[in-house]
Amino acid sequence: MRERLGVNPEPGTRNLEPGGFTLIEMAVVLLIISITALLVMPRLFPGDGAALKSSARTLASALRYLQNQAIATRTDYNLKFRFPDGDIGVSTVSPTGEEGAPGDVALRERLLAEGVSVEDLVLTSLGRVNEGEVVVRVGMAGLQELLTVHLKSRGGAYTVIAYPVSGKVRIEEGYQEAAL
Repeated sequence: MRERLGVNPEPGTRNLEPGGFTLIEMAVVLLIISITALLVMPRLFPGDGAALKSSARTLASALRYLQNQAIATRTDYNLKFRFPDGDIGVSTVSPTGEEGAPGDVALRERLLAEGVSVEDLVLTSLGRVNEGEVVVRVGMAGLQELLTVHLKSRGGAYTVIAYPVSGKVRIEEGYQEAAL
């Protein structure tokens, strides 16, 4: 009876029954590890889609923040869109019209993640623009006209729409046209 339960009948002797894992136990462990890896890996290594969505949110936040800062500090800001690299920069504008670096560190940081760029932008006064440099003024009254920015990466496209005066900013997935 003691031998069937796996208990050694005599002290100092070895149990000759094989120890270790069965094939089913190994398969279950591998399945659990695989499922865990599938859930964790996208969070550890986000793809282009995550960088694109993050950039759209960052741009929308920066637009809201610029409008709030312009009102609170009575300072005008220039939002510069540079094509063909599709980069965005922010500068302050003095009452004499001279540009300078923004005092706020958050406004000096890069707004778009690596691999994300501005495909084009649409302003009421200029229409669709995708070359050269476009300067959008943000003053105490907020944006003066409707601004639509189309962001792109290998992961797709997002649209950021900033409405004049109200300060409202929307983010849309894909390449969308703005409507007043």
